[in-house]
Amino acid sequence: MAAATHWIVTGNFTEDGAVAWRRADGTWSRRIADAGLVDEPTAKAQSTASGATEQRLICDPYGIEVAVAAGVIDPLTARQRIRANGPTIQIRRPD
Repeated sequence: MAAATHWIVTGNFTEDGAVAWRRADGTWSRRIADAGLVDEPTAKAQSTASGATEQRLICDPYGIEVAVAAGVIDPLTARQRIRANGPTIQIRRPD
């Protein structure tokens, strides 16, 4: 596992529950590649501010540690990797 080098802020879109990643400009994306890299104090401040002011858009924002290598953001925990990359098993369609 790579060492933590940065933090990013994540949460869920209130409308549909999809994973959200905070961009550097303060908007939200559904792609981890768009996430803005910050330091730990900034991540905590942004998640607190988002929780207070963006409740209709984002629920439960929080900061996570990530490693960045060659421009690729890699979450350090299995939980966050699953949130970023989708299910760990293939979903079978009913047809």
